[in-house]
Amino acid sequence: MKKILLSFLLLLGQPALAAMSLDKIIFYLDDAPNARDDVVITNPDKETLYVQTEIFRVDNPGLDNEERIRVINPDEFRLLVSPAKAILAPGERKRFRLMALDRDLKEEKVYRVTFKPVVGEVKSEQTALKILVAYQALVFVQPEDGSYQLELQADGSQRYLKNIGNINVEVVEARHCPSEGECQKLDISGRLYAGTSLTLEDLPTEGELELFLRGRDSERVRLPLGS
Repeated sequence: MKKILLSFLLLLGQPALAAMSLDKIIFYLDDAPNARDDVVITNPDKETLYVQTEIFRVDNPGLDNEERIRVINPDEFRLLVSPAKAILAPGERKRFRLMALDRDLKEEKVYRVTFKPVVGEVKSEQTALKILVAYQALVFVQPEDGSYQLELQADGSQRYLKNIGNINVEVVEARHCPSEGECQKLDISGRLYAGTSLTLEDLPTEGELELFLRGRDSERVRLPLGS
């Protein structure tokens, strides 16, 4: 779960954590009307929790020129979060709804949504440090006919695993299998967005590359290694 240390409020002694928890942080939405999903935020603290949200559009995801642009103009909102801010009493749970407005996509859109605690009052007779920890959710809005497609490519002596599809997939684990039932784990993992690739260091040229993949579903695929 991705956490972001936002800021500190120096008051006086023991650290006080503005705590919250999310039931999930990765979302898959369709480019269809009424596409939506929910995240439940819980306040396990003994103090009231104030939460704000921020939406970022991710341009060129996974590439060297990737940009995360905060969306603040109402005319540019293609992903909505409701409520945009909320107050949670101690022990309270609240449901936040994510709704996609993108339609007829040729390639998936990527967003990040930050759920950020806001400073409230710290009651303490001692010096205290209040730590604010935000969580950032990853949101994929995908075309109806979206699919990832992995292929092995070479550029001189260097080899790559490239996603030539139009949605992302995560390589959770990879193994080299020179023969059936004989496989060795490789140091290959990471998320492959559409049009991006992973460099394959010292990959053998015989047998198969076995990949354990995770997206909306999980699967195992094997790619033949050519000489």
